[in-house]
Amino acid sequence: MAMLNYPLKHRKSAFTLIELLTVIAIIAILAAILIPAVGAIRHSANSSKSAANLREIGNAVRLYTNQNKGVFPLLNRDASNVDSVTPKFWAQSLEEKVLEWDRNQSGTHPMFVDPTATLNHQISDYGGSTYIFLDANPNNPARSINGLNVNSLEEPAKTLVVCTAYAKNSGRASWYVQGDFAKGSEPNNIPEARLNSEEIGVVFADGHVELLDREKVYDLEFRKKLFDPSEF
Repeated sequence: MAMLNYPLKHRKSAFTLIELLTVIAIIAILAAILIPAVGAIRHSANSSKSAANLREIGNAVRLYTNQNKGVFPLLNRDASNVDSVTPKFWAQSLEEKVLEWDRNQSGTHPMFVDPTATLNHQISDYGGSTYIFLDANPNNPARSINGLNVNSLEEPAKTLVVCTAYAKNSGRASWYVQGDFAKGSEPNNIPEARLNSEEIGVVFADGHVELLDREKVYDLEFRKKLFDPSEF
């Protein structure tokens, strides 16, 4: 007897629950591997850009002192108008006198904007030492009306001028670092390690830049060496 050939019904292909869970698990594993790697690459690139900014700042500081008989800019006033009620910050002095940059028209110069900072600061994301950029605020009884001369420093190549810094009360990058930090206290505005693996970017008085380990900078004896010894 002839056998009847019935067409086979093809089963529609579909993921089983186990297969679906397996795919999800693989995606999760790949994401766990790739996301930190991408973040690390981005942070490394930002750290390189931040270090480049510091080198630009170091060059600008050196050019400024060369043009002004070795004198650094003041922290918060124009040296030619120290009694002004309108502040002019050290970063602005570098912009105007060295870079020919007007932040009133163009905003903060890019070299003062740190891509590694969690929150940026309008004045500068890099903090100038108050031992170098002297406070000329008329409201300060101990104000300085003359800038510090680089020739007064005992060891310019070992003296901190600018570094990556932040303000503890706001978490923002800070445009200055308080000198009391060098004496062992913990003021509000202090150096911040935000480059590479817990490193602080530092511009020295001779213009060169180094990345220093946070633990080293926060060591009390080393702190003192980062600032002009004649201040103590």
